[in-house]
Amino acid sequence: MSTLRRSMLFLPGANAAMLSTAFIYRPDSIMFDLEDAVALREKDSARLLVFHALQHPMYQDIETVVRINPLNTPFGLLDLEAAVRGGVDVIRLPKTDTPEDIDELEGHLERIERECGREVGSTRVMAAIESAIGVINAVAIARRSPRLIGIALAAFDYVMDMQTERGDGTELFLRALCGTARSSCGRYRRLRRGVVRRQ
Repeated sequence: MSTLRRSMLFLPGANAAMLSTAFIYRPDSIMFDLEDAVALREKDSARLLVFHALQHPMYQDIETVVRINPLNTPFGLLDLEAAVRGGVDVIRLPKTDTPEDIDELEGHLERIERECGREVGSTRVMAAIESAIGVINAVAIARRSPRLIGIALAAFDYVMDMQTERGDGTELFLRALCGTARSSCGRYRRLRRGVVRRQ
């Protein structure tokens, strides 16, 4: 499986039709969204759909990512259990504010991997920065775990947290900061413009 991430296709976890055909587009990564793209009443059914989609043979050569609900909600740990047991490659952790958020996730991942017979450490993590405190802690978050394959900026959520509005150039500093945090870890190298591979 390639670790190039030139393209990532986002799919709402509750949309069975999309989940059953998305692989035909051959993106580098597919992200199954169980958080914002799924209505409250569909959380449980979406989780089951994603669990089965992860095991589809046509997804075996595509990196799979699941954006779970926050762990401090009733859905987060259930999402994590289903994703890891289904064979997901990467967990996207929303609302990552502190390095301790990574610690909590890692503890759950290690337990689930042991329980289902997966190699401990095989599930990777992508941290989503969505708040001012997350931006301040970006370097510490990026350095926290060898599981981390990257950090992502959720610009809309950040702007809401700051109680301001998006405008031209609003995200440039934030994206540069996230890139700096990534580079400070020494675990990544740039292949070409817009393409990053984890060493």
